[in-house]
Amino acid sequence: MGFMLKDLEYGQLKQDLDEFLTNSEAQTVLLCDRGGNVIVSSGEAFIDTIDMISALVAGAFAATKELAGILGENEFTAIFHQGAKISIFISAVGEEVILLAIFTDETNAGLVKMYALTTCRKFSNLFKDIMSRKQIKIDDPTQSFQLAKGPIFQED
Repeated sequence: MGFMLKDLEYGQLKQDLDEFLTNSEAQTVLLCDRGGNVIVSSGEAFIDTIDMISALVAGAFAATKELAGILGENEFTAIFHQGAKISIFISAVGEEVILLAIFTDETNAGLVKMYALTTCRKFSNLFKDIMSRKQIKIDDPTQSFQLAKGPIFQED
């Protein structure tokens, strides 16, 4: 079971993600569900491997959640991996969604984190609304969200 993402909601997510990409000076940003399925992405870097990156990020986030539990926390809501040239910032957006920013060593990590937290707050409210609606059957059991297809989008 999953949730239907309406065309207008997808458009709003894309617009906000594009804004986050610009403001944070990241190379690529994306939203994925906790199963690792890309919901929406922005930026051209790593586009050929974005599905693999999304799946691995979801796995890392799940492992970190287990680590948090062992340490007495419910969840760590953000993860930062710093490399010599490329770094990533991962943040929870509610229960089912993860925000990921991939950026170079030329980008200020604090800037990415600041804009990520602002963007997550925006997205959190939208996903609360989406997830308050009736669930739908989705063919892929790992997928949490599906974009409405066709010229007429559901309004319920």
